[in-house]
Amino acid sequence: MHADPPPTIADRAGAPAGADARLSDADFALLCSPPRVTAALPGIGGRMRCRPEDFVVHEIPAYGPDGREGAHLLLTLRKRRLTTEEAVEEVARACQIPRIEIGVAGLKDREAITEQQISAPWSAREALAAFRHPAIELGPAAPHSHKLRRGHLKGNRFEVTIRDLVVDVDAALARVQAKLDALAAAGGLDNLYGGQRFGDGGRNIARGLRYLAGEGARMRRKADFLVSAGQSTLFNLYLLERRARGLSRTVLAGDILRKTTSGGLFECADPAVDQARLDAGEVEITGPIYGGKMMAPSEGTPSADLEAAILARTGVTQTALNALGRKVPGTRRPLQLTPTDLQIRAAPAVELASRAPGPHNPSLLSEGVCLSFGLPAGAYATQLTHEIQGPTDLETP
Repeated sequence: MHADPPPTIADRAGAPAGADARLSDADFALLCSPPRVTAALPGIGGRMRCRPEDFVVHEIPAYGPDGREGAHLLLTLRKRRLTTEEAVEEVARACQIPRIEIGVAGLKDREAITEQQISAPWSAREALAAFRHPAIELGPAAPHSHKLRRGHLKGNRFEVTIRDLVVDVDAALARVQAKLDALAAAGGLDNLYGGQRFGDGGRNIARGLRYLAGEGARMRRKADFLVSAGQSTLFNLYLLERRARGLSRTVLAGDILRKTTSGGLFECADPAVDQARLDAGEVEITGPIYGGKMMAPSEGTPSADLEAAILARTGVTQTALNALGRKVPGTRRPLQLTPTDLQIRAAPAVELASRAPGPHNPSLLSEGVCLSFGLPAGAYATQLTHEIQGPTDLETP
């Protein structure tokens, strides 16, 4: 049996590689299937999201209600098997609130149970208290002075259960711990954007890059979505290139570093000094979310050369990014992160009495492994599960 060849841009984006797609097939395949940092260790295999209760997300708010009456309300929204947008639309419709007046800090998974903060206008307090829906629960509303905006969150806490393991639970727990130890020794989890950013099979990778390269005038309807896909593509490519060169934990002259306590950014002028600070956990290396106003390394530094090389590889130019103006300001993103309060435990088998048994609809879900951990805003839980689940064709050392 021959393995399937890696996907190509022509396969997934409906466009040929080269000038139009602006990315080689090799880079496209790398982005669609990033190699694991822990590839030398065997994974546990398995399946996620066997039921919504196996993927639970609790949003960590950036702030609580300030008690100022008359403007807005803050409350929690708990949903099951709905996207954030679907749930908010249900609330807006039932409470007769214009959708635009409901604020959210982040978007949560559909095939999951998730809890997040939303805001609503003060005038809707009675309707919100009377709201009922089989898949949505609203918590008590508290007065607040302003509408909740995207990005107004500290992070998320996850409880992820993986079932149908390739080894028994005890062996799986040992494999998971070995993976976590290896990630800690490597400096943390690579802060890659998840495949959700790129669409099924990476179909939005080439489109996002074309938008950033100057073809945005023909792609206005999905501008925000394509900007995110394009910027995420460039960041992931930069991170993977840095990893391939052995520079994930090596400070270069010109690197934009982030202070871990305050979040302040500064440019590295003395790699030896800042390498010691990185090793001590005082700073972290950031990568580029390319844009016209992004803080960038000084020209002529090794860090600037590396960031420029990524743009050259994709056909995106700084001139094109600058021309997009306020639509694409750019920012910085840490290359690595450390999940907080990470715990692993065995998850018992679960009987699903409401299901009709069948080969694709089991009435009993096998036991598994549950991981509980926190991540900062913008980080993807699937990057951790990707490391843990594979490869499965290795023997335990």
